[in-house]
Amino acid sequence: MESLKQMRYALVDGQRADARPKLKGRCPDCDAEMVARCGPVNVWHWAHKGRLSCDPWWESETEWHRSWKNNFPLDWQEVRHIDQTTGERHIADVKIPYGLVIEFQNSPIDSIEMRSRENFYGKMIWIVNVTTGMIKGYFSVGLSGPIQKDPLIYQINWWSRSQFLRKWGEATATVYFDFGTDTLWRLIFYDPEKTVGAVSPIPKRCLIEDCSNGRAIRTMNDAGV
Repeated sequence: MESLKQMRYALVDGQRADARPKLKGRCPDCDAEMVARCGPVNVWHWAHKGRLSCDPWWESETEWHRSWKNNFPLDWQEVRHIDQTTGERHIADVKIPYGLVIEFQNSPIDSIEMRSRENFYGKMIWIVNVTTGMIKGYFSVGLSGPIQKDPLIYQINWWSRSQFLRKWGEATATVYFDFGTDTLWRLIFYDPEKTVGAVSPIPKRCLIEDCSNGRAIRTMNDAGV
């Protein structure tokens, strides 16, 4: 069964509000009643009352999602995006006023949904959580180089049986991997036949600044690191 939609914000008396104990609100997307989930384990969030998710693309809110969203103004977080032709609508994790959508992906995603999101949002980037699990270790072991200095690019050899790089290599939007440090890694390409690809580092602060100001995202060289 599909999990209940978990969101940071609901509408309380017509205003966006964080979840607080015993508070009730309305979904800003479908106007269904929402209840505040404020337990001791999971990050406090809103959930639909007695119904499944109204947005099948939405995944459960985590501390990692919340931390990333907090790098941007509240009005840019959880923004409804509507296709003016078809009427299809979804809620973007972050939507910059300049038109860029940022999707923070914590769980595995299949190729069909990946392509659907990219086609729907158009101008977007992915930021993928790789702060836990064995993928981080395989990534570090596979790095070699640099094979190019400007912009700085490393080769990545993939010796794991995991399909992680193959799947993200299919993305048409730019993909950044977050390993929980101050540096993100952009996936430039991945060849599933040769199990080799290329990645480029970028300071996390630069991506946040450039996205916020509607600029092209800098490389490590441009950032002066």
